[in-house]
Amino acid sequence: MKPLLSIVIANYNYGRFLEEAIQSVIAQDMGDQVELIICDAASTDNSVEIIKKYANGLPSNTPRSEWEADNQRPTTNNQRLITWWCSEPDGGQSEAFNKGFSHAKGRFLTWLNADDVLLPGTVKALVHAAEKWPECEWFVGGVMWLDKEMRIMKAIRARQFSELRFKTGQLTTWGPSSFFTRHLFEAVGGVDNRFEYAMDVDLWRRFAHEMKARYRAFCKYAWGFRFHESAKTSGHHFEASGKCNPNHPMWKQLRLEEKWKAEHYTPPLKSNWFRRICSIDVGAYIGGLCDTLRFSGCHYTDYFKG
Repeated sequence: MKPLLSIVIANYNYGRFLEEAIQSVIAQDMGDQVELIICDAASTDNSVEIIKKYANGLPSNTPRSEWEADNQRPTTNNQRLITWWCSEPDGGQSEAFNKGFSHAKGRFLTWLNADDVLLPGTVKALVHAAEKWPECEWFVGGVMWLDKEMRIMKAIRARQFSELRFKTGQLTTWGPSSFFTRHLFEAVGGVDNRFEYAMDVDLWRRFAHEMKARYRAFCKYAWGFRFHESAKTSGHHFEASGKCNPNHPMWKQLRLEEKWKAEHYTPPLKSNWFRRICSIDVGAYIGGLCDTLRFSGCHYTDYFKG
């Protein structure tokens, strides 16, 4: 049976975080509904060690189905979780995502950063949403900003799609909180390999502009986004990070990516305070604010204890 969801983790020297990311997928406890694919960029730390621990004998660059057929080894659902992995040089995160998704078997696709977590109950919520709205090709969840100890800093609940926000150039969805069909992904040509930072925003815009896709919010929180000094996108929040320097190459690349996006997606309406206020999902905004006030400083798992 093919899984409903394929998750790709692109990793490079994040062994200190990788196991927690993998465990967050295992903890979904959804059996054959989910598969995990890991693309490691020839890490020199303990990353490969950790991958092998959860691959349960599956060699790199080998589909699990082929390996199991040759070895005739009985496996549990957790042992089948990783269906393909590799550790080899690549051209960056975007290229790794495309490589990983080329091996995916699921109807829906998403990625998970190696230093982040998939929040509890996400896959179960996706299963229910796919049954309720079988025609929908794009679902989104919310995000929790987490500190280095995985304590909640801010909670942002998923918002429903807003045509007004879209017309002013805004899509209220974040990184690995989007779950999209293989059809949608392939129709727009996958992730643009030029992008190092804003590949997610570019992909969502292509879904909405080129395919006229409209997402549905399917769960309050799906993505746990960890802030730390060496993080690719949040590192600049820390004084110890070199990304605080305005001359860091990241800022030049981000300006270039903004230019690429502007060349293809010019919003028909100018964004201003009035349109922003009119397009707010009030319920989601207030819900996220209340969750932030209530759970700020708590470990993220405390929110899901019921």
